[in-house]
Amino acid sequence: MINITANGETFSLAAGTALPDFLAERGQAPERVVVERNGEALTQSEAKAATLENGDVLEIVRIVAGG
Repeated sequence: MINITANGETFSLAAGTALPDFLAERGQAPERVVVERNGEALTQSEAKAATLENGDVLEIVRIVAGG
């Protein structure tokens, strides 16, 4: 098990959990959010390939378009 923090909330996850799986379990589509991991914004391709590690700190922001 690993522990991560996402938007200030702590989660215990199975080791090897992929970021897209974590997002999907929380009802968030990876293509509709921006993820900052340990202080660095991830590109869409980086987010899709990321595996979460113990101690990761995520900030997840939903993309909103408007006019």
